Amino acid sequence: MALFGKAPMRGMHTFTAVNVSDALWLVKQALETSGVEVDTRNGKALEFREPCAITYNNPCERVLFYPQRDANPVFHFMESLWMLAGREDLEWIQRYNKRMGTYSDNGKTLQGAYGYRWRNYFYKDQLDIAVHRLMTYENDRRTVLAMWDPEGDLRKDNECKDHPCNTHIYFSVRDNKLDMTVCNRSNDMIWGALGANAVHMSILQEYIAARIGAQVGIYTQFSNNLHAYVEVLEGLDGMTPDYDSYATRMIKPSPLVDDIITFDEELEWFMEDPEKPRAYVNSVFSEVAQPMHRMWVAWKAKEIFQAMEHSKDIKPDDWHLACYEWLERRKDKWMETL
Repeated sequence: MALFGKAPMRGMHTFTAVNVSDALWLVKQALETSGVEVDTRNGKALEFREPCAITYNNPCERVLFYPQRDANPVFHFMESLWMLAGREDLEWIQRYNKRMGTYSDNGKTLQGAYGYRWRNYFYKDQLDIAVHRLMTYENDRRTVLAMWDPEGDLRKDNECKDHPCNTHIYFSVRDNKLDMTVCNRSNDMIWGALGANAVHMSILQEYIAARIGAQVGIYTQFSNNLHAYVEVLEGLDGMTPDYDSYATRMIKPSPLVDDIITFDEELEWFMEDPEKPRAYVNSVFSEVAQPMHRMWVAWKAKEIFQAMEHSKDIKPDDWHLACYEWLERRKDKWMETL
C-alpha cells in the first residue's frame, strides 16, 4: 500500500543459495509469488520487474536432479566444453541438441556463442589475458570478460536470432578464492540462469581458478530481467525443495581439472574426435566426456539399454546419477514403442 500518496518502494531481488538446485527452488517460489505476468514474442511470462542477483556458495555443485525440470546433463556438459574450446560452429554442438540450429542466422554458426567471444571474436583470447591480470595484479578490479559487442549487437533492426544474453563477467581474487559475477540482460530462469548457465559459467570459473592456482569462490548471477514462461513454469508443478542436493545424496562435485598444463590440448583432442582412445591426463575427458558421448550415441540410435550401460562408466557421482536418472525417465516411454 502506498504511504502518504507515494508509490511503494522497489528494490533488487537477492537470493543466496547453496547451489543451483537450492536456487531453482528459492527463485521459483519467489517468482510465482511476486512475479508480474507480461506478454512476450514467445508467449506469456512471469518476470521480476526489478533486477535480480543470485549467489551460489558452492557453484561447482552444478548438476540438477529435479525430475520435473528434467535437465539434459549431456547437453549442458558438452556445451560447456564447446564454449571452453572457443567454438561457434553448429555442427559440433548439434550432435547433442539439434534445436541449436533455430538460433542461427546462417545455419553454420551462432552469432552470440559465448566461448567464441571469450577466445576469438575480439581478436584476442580474453581468457589468457584474464589469467595474466589475475596472477599479476593483486586484488585486481579490472578483469572484465566481454561478450556483448556494441558494433555487432547494438543494432537498429531486430533481425538477429542470437544476441548474447550474458554480456559481461567480472573476476576477482580474495584470500586465494576466485569470485565471479556474470551480468545478464535478459535471462530465462528455467532454461538459462538456473539450468544451462549455472553449468557453463561455473565450469568457466573452475577453469580460470585452476589456471591461476586459486580455489573456486562464490558465483553471482546478476540478471537485469529474470523471467520464466508460464507454460514452462507450470511443467515444474509438483517440485519439492532440494535445498542441498549434493549433501542429501552424499556425493561431491566432480573436478574439472587434474592437470592444467595439458588441459587445453586434451580439450582439443576431445573436440576433434570424442570417440578416439587417448592417454588423457585429465580424467574429466576419459571418465565423464567420453562415456557420456557414448551414452548419447547409443541413446540416439534407440539403444537405450546400451546407453544405460555406458552411463555406468561415467565415474563422478553427480554426472553419473544425472545421466542415469535422465535415461530412466525415458525408458518406459521408449519400451512402449517396441
